[in-house]
Amino acid sequence: MRIVDLENGELSLDEIMVLVENQAVVLRKPDGAMYALAPVDDFDVEVELLKKNTEFMSFLKELSQEKATISLKSLRNELGL
Repeated sequence: MRIVDLENGELSLDEIMVLVENQAVVLRKPDGAMYALAPVDDFDVEVELLKKNTEFMSFLKELSQEKATISLKSLRNELGL
């Protein structure tokens, strides 16, 4: 991890983005506030967005509480097993 002080202007945004490809980068503002940058993939972003989607989370909760509506024997018969 590398800490970059924004007050010094030591690196450009393009240079910081190159660093982020290989390691987490912490940006420190002159007032001391810090922010982390790290690479993410599309799946990570999708998971975070879905976790914040109350409608989707309600759907999952309802789904997890459903009772089985078909017996294993019936399912096997239906699938020809």
